[in-house]
Amino acid sequence: MSNRKYYVFMPKAADAMALLQNIKEKGVESTLVPTPREADHCCGVSILYYNPLDKEKIEFIALEEEIPIDGFWDMENKDDPNRNRFL
Repeated sequence: MSNRKYYVFMPKAADAMALLQNIKEKGVESTLVPTPREADHCCGVSILYYNPLDKEKIEFIALEEEIPIDGFWDMENKDDPNRNRFL
């Protein structure tokens, strides 16, 4: 598991849904997620992608499909692996 999380920031939720559908069709493992609080970005949803090498592919698909992107952002993965674990 990577020690980082990779996000695509979108101007609006409809753009996020359109891009998500396109990148998944092209084989990019990704999901729609709430924008992290630490990001301080206005749109409430972002796309989380798992392979940092997919960034260029995502940029190309967005340009090709004329879907606007606000930017890319990554952060340290602070997920607790013991969360939801019961004794």
